[in-house]
Amino acid sequence: RRGISPTSTMKVAIFVLAVVATAHAGLIPATTLLRAPQHDSAVIQSERLGGNFAYSSVEGHAYQAVSPVVQHVQTPVAVSYHATPVQVPVLKQEQVAYKAAPVVHTYAAAAPVVSTYAAAAPV
Repeated sequence: RRGISPTSTMKVAIFVLAVVATAHAGLIPATTLLRAPQHDSAVIQSERLGGNFAYSSVEGHAYQAVSPVVQHVQTPVAVSYHATPVQVPVLKQEQVAYKAAPVVHTYAAAAPVVSTYAAAAPV
């Protein structure tokens, strides 16, 4: 009967550990080139050949190297419940005694006296 040799077991363990390390490894993207039209240049030439106008243009396309920024951004993962208690002053409320509304006596007023005056004739 043939068993598993320690050498083959070690090779399998190394292979599994290499696969796990590769799976957990971070991927760092490479620098890429992108078109940058804001940095393009162009040269326009005009010449008069005989009686005709001739125009030519030469354009220079600009490219820009973009390197991604790889960094760890810390994010909060827990909340602390050990806060200092807030001291709140105790307010005392005074009792307000409600009184009956005062009685208002009304008196009948005398009717106004209408007086007539004779007006002078207009001048």
